[in-house]
Formats: sequence, structure tokens, C-alpha cells
Amino acid sequence: MAGLVVTSGCSTDTIWEEISYGQEVPAYSNGELPAMVTVYKDRAEVKLYKNLTHYIYLDGVLVSQTKSKKVVLRALTPNTDYHLFITALDGEKVLIKEQTFTTHKSYATVTGWREMDPYGNNEEVVSLVCPMPGDDFLDIAQKYMNDADDNYRLRRTDADGMVKWRSNIRVNDASVSEEGDVAAWSYYMAYRVDSETGSVLYSCSPKTDNYLITGACACKDGGMAIVGRNNTAGKYYFARVDANGRLIHEEESDLADELYIVHETSDGNMVAMGRKGDYTFVAITFDALGNIIGTSSDYSEYRDLGYLAYFKQAVRDEVGNIYFLGGAEINTNRGYGPAAIVVKVDAQGKMAWTHTLSNEYDEFYSTCMNFIDKDRLCVLYSGKSTHVALMTTGNDLLQDVSLKANYDAVYGGPVNDEYTQFVLFDTYGRIICIDTQGE
Repeated sequence: MAGLVVTSGCSTDTIWEEISYGQEVPAYSNGELPAMVTVYKDRAEVKLYKNLTHYIYLDGVLVSQTKSKKVVLRALTPNTDYHLFITALDGEKVLIKEQTFTTHKSYATVTGWREMDPYGNNEEVVSLVCPMPGDDFLDIAQKYMNDADDNYRLRRTDADGMVKWRSNIRVNDASVSEEGDVAAWSYYMAYRVDSETGSVLYSCSPKTDNYLITGACACKDGGMAIVGRNNTAGKYYFARVDANGRLIHEEESDLADELYIVHETSDGNMVAMGRKGDYTFVAITFDALGNIIGTSSDYSEYRDLGYLAYFKQAVRDEVGNIYFLGGAEINTNRGYGPAAIVVKVDAQGKMAWTHTLSNEYDEFYSTCMNFIDKDRLCVLYSGKSTHVALMTTGNDLLQDVSLKANYDAVYGGPVNDEYTQFVLFDTYGRIICIDTQGE
């Protein structure tokens, strides 16, 4: 996202101080160390004007002894007073900074929750929560059986947690179009599902078992598009299915090693996201018949797409741009680790930007993405805890809030000037309403 990233906990004055800090050599004042301390909920960052050997004491305890320009004090308790004392050596000068700061309060409050499992099947674990028309939700419930394989059930649930229908087809994943149409797939079969009844309208599989399905989408003409990869040749797989379930187009190509996801454009074409090699994301645009009409790519040597790359969700805005949510391994100071990634493909099929949500001290995986309004996206990504990120469609990060537990989310929106409410889901299928107040 272009522009200034506003980190939680920073006031306007602090942000401006961060921008201008270090542009001039500070003058010493009675031996005071020129240092800036930025306070968050569970950490504090200390920035010196240059690399200095320094000693940092927190509540009288030595917590850092090093030579550097920046130190992060982690694992602090929210809403707690701390006394900070820093002494540093700059040549023959001994410089000191002393201050007291208070960490920020917790900013996520559960305001209500309700069961999505009124039939008491507590052994069900819910995943893949997608919004449906009429404030309904589509999910996959995985029921563990003692005497059978795991039973995956596609379900449509209303806003009160009542299950409208269940489909017992075994699927790995599913997608919902902007029109509310449902496509689901396993590794070797794709299904067009009636969104009102849950019945299978038709199913389709590749002509040979050499292809692995990784994504599908329901199209406005009643058909489907299917993507995946060749299991042996390092080529992508793409197929087009008509409204009667007939396979009308099937191809493989080395333009990409694999395609992870496909989404219909507003004019009836299809954009598929995949990778080429270990460093390049590829977007391929197909027309309604399956012919390639455009390609676009994004290269970065700081990510590794060969192992953990994926895309799991796509949403389209009012002007035809498509936003893909996925992830990959990226290079951090501690080596490669998983991160969440959002990619925008414009209405012409060109990749407009790629944004990475990461932290070198955690491993993040994408969970869910949806619009709050026409200009803002709500993105959930999970590691040790769930993060709610608010982004603009222009690639600006507005807010990134950390929650204490792991959730899936369907939507979020502003309650008033101070609070934003999100409708979340835990893995046990409970709907949870959370009000968040940014630090």
C-alpha cells in the first residue's frame, strides 16, 4: 500500500516525529540522550539518532545491552505503567534518557455471540466462511467420525445460526460469486451447487487424472471455470464448463507452473492467479470460451512461492477490480516465514499492487477478506493470534488490530467514530461480534 502506514498506537504528533526524526543531528541538552519512544499495547520501540552502545533498564531491570539504533521491548502488559531508563556512550559523552510510559489498553471487546450449531453437533469444526446474499453464510463443517473418514459438509447458515441446508459432497473448498452462486471442489472433481437448496446441479472432472484441481468459480452463464496444475509437467490447468456441465474447453500451459484461484470479471471474462517459478505471481485473463486474452506478473526476490504459496479468496469491487487473498513465504531477518498477501488486479487484467502482511516474529496465514464499503477491505490473517487489517482499495493500510484468539470473519463495519464491529467465527461455528477500538 502506498503512502504512510499508520501503526496502531501512534498519535498524529508521533507519526510526524517518526517521519522527521534523524533528518538533523540533534543538539545535546544537559547530557540528555536524543531518543524517541513509541508505545503500543504490548511493546515499546526505542529509536536513537545513531548506533550507540547503550543500556536499557525497565523498572530497574536491565533488559537490553547492545550497540544499535533501534530496540523493541516486547511482551509488555497492556494498560500498565513502566519506568524507562537509558544510558548510552557517544565518544566520551555519557547520555541519559529517563521517562515513564503507559502501555495501551486492550482494544477488542466481545459484544455478543451465538451458536451456529443449533443441532448440538459439538464435534463439528467450521472453516471457509463466505458471505451469501441476505446476510447468510456459507461454510464447510468437518465432523470427525469414530468409524468413518472425516465428513466434510457444505452448509448455508442464516444470520441467527440456523442451518438452511447441508450438502454432503466431499469438498476441499468452495467459492461464492458476487451474484451468490456457489462452486465447490475436491482435488479431482468440481461441483456447481444450487445456492437455495444445496443440491448439486452438475459435477465435472478433468479428462485425465493427471490434473489436480485447486480452484473453481461459478459463472453468470450457468457454467464454471476450473483451475489447477499438471501433477508432473509443471504446467497450469484451466477448464471451462457450460451450463449443462459439459467440458467445453481444457488446456495446460507453461505460462504458469500452477493456478490457485479463478474469479469471473464483471464483463464475463475470468482472471486466474498463480505462480511462475519461485518469485513471480502471474495473473492470466481468459475470455468466456477459455481463450487467453491477457497476462500480468509481479516479481520479487524476497518471497518464495515454491512451497507455501496459495490463494484462497477473491472479491470484486463495483468498477471491476478483483482482490485476491493468499500467502507465501517471505524473507525476514529470521529467515523465510509464511505471510499473508493481498493482490489487486485491475479491470484490464493488470496487477496493480501486491501487499504483504507480515511480522518476523510470527507466521501468518490468510483467513478471510471482504469489503466494508466500496473503498475499504477487511482482511483477516492468523498466526499466534488473529489480525484484523483495514485496507483501502488504493493500497493504504488504515489499521491492523490483533485479537487474542483465532477467527474467521465475514464482514465488518464502523459503528461510530471510535468503534468498528466485526462479525467473526471461531472454529466451533460460533458467531462472535467484536467491537474494536484502535490503539
